[in-house]
Amino acid sequence: MREYKGERNWWSIAVGALFIVMAIAIFSRPLSTLVSLSYLFGFLALLHAFIVGYEAWSDRKMAQASSGWWIVTVVLDIVIAVLFIGHIMAGISVIGVLFAIWFIWDSIFEIYMARVVRPLSGGAAFWTTLLGCISVFLGFVMLFSPMLAASVMVWMIAFYLLAFGILIVARSL
Repeated sequence: MREYKGERNWWSIAVGALFIVMAIAIFSRPLSTLVSLSYLFGFLALLHAFIVGYEAWSDRKMAQASSGWWIVTVVLDIVIAVLFIGHIMAGISVIGVLFAIWFIWDSIFEIYMARVVRPLSGGAAFWTTLLGCISVFLGFVMLFSPMLAASVMVWMIAFYLLAFGILIVARSL
């Protein structure tokens, strides 16, 4: 094990500073971040369509057994790509709805997992359940307001990048 000599890790400082700069950029331009996410998801769906199409083409015997599924998958991926790339507002709304569903799912899981904490600490179980219920409510609010959900997602990404960037820089000094 190496002995710590008070050396600075300049690469980590650079990465931490980059995370902080990205967080500031996201805070200053949240709509641009949402548009970028929509393009990214659209590109990934298009890439998936090409990969599935290539797999079906390269292994025709296997693809013939379930050719309907291969075709449906490729067409669905292309439709999703067009939605996310060609209709930005619809793509952003879909991102918001998916984030809200994920938020609700995770909150329900926390409420369920409060039973594990109950034998260890009744207070922790109470707070886990209470905060889980509040989170489910907020998840449903976001579900019916996809733009709010998309905005919350962008702010969470920015806060994560800022906190993680500060942590990396502080640890590197």
